[in-house]
Amino acid sequence: MIIVRPWTRVAALALTLLFYASSVAAQQKPAAAFHSDDPVAVRAALAGKPEEAGKPTLTSRLRELVAGLPRGASHSASTGMAASGVDPQSRNFVFVVDAPLGILYRAQSHLLKVDVPLADDERPGYIVLKKSVTGSSGRRLVIAPDAKAKGYVQYVDRIELEEPGKRTNARGRLKLSQQAFAAANGDFAIALVCHLVPPYMSDRRVHEEPTDEEPTDITTRTSTLHAEVDEVWLVDMSDGTVLSTKLRLSK
Repeated sequence: MIIVRPWTRVAALALTLLFYASSVAAQQKPAAAFHSDDPVAVRAALAGKPEEAGKPTLTSRLRELVAGLPRGASHSASTGMAASGVDPQSRNFVFVVDAPLGILYRAQSHLLKVDVPLADDERPGYIVLKKSVTGSSGRRLVIAPDAKAKGYVQYVDRIELEEPGKRTNARGRLKLSQQAFAAANGDFAIALVCHLVPPYMSDRRVHEEPTDEEPTDITTRTSTLHAEVDEVWLVDMSDGTVLSTKLRLSK
């Protein structure tokens, strides 16, 4: 007769749970770090200009490494070099937009709801990929005629994405464990997997003289990438995990 002692059963159960936990962790861990395209570098390459003076263009430097991702190969975009040669007709691009707002998690049902606005009030129909402002505003500090002489000059650099439907909200829902939600620590982002369409990019500069309302000399550069969005992902940027590839764009 073989007697199975209670502690043996407990040990066997613990070992089984350990293997199961290891298996689950392996499934949840991304195959590789998430990579995305830098909008500034893509703009420079499309314009045929170097990223910085004296350096080769993104196109010439990276086309030798990767021939480019074919359309529809969006899942491989997260594990390969995203910023490979910039040929707008032969590869996908992955642009990432931070999602500080629009994420709601219900712990009881483990349901994560996504409703993230990707545009701003300045240009509602365009997804903001990158925006920077350099220089100081003269508001409440100087009168309009003296603004430029006193150095109140600003340069606004804006890179945006226009898709045919003017859809600028990322929406969807998914099941997510409390552990995975806590691990993200609120560091979520939306990844847009897209391919560029003619005219690929448009670029314009607008100069505004100081006024009584805004006593600042402002030059704004707006670069618009024209694209069709193939997939919308939710990404945990703390470790590069792609949590969902099933989000959608809507108005």
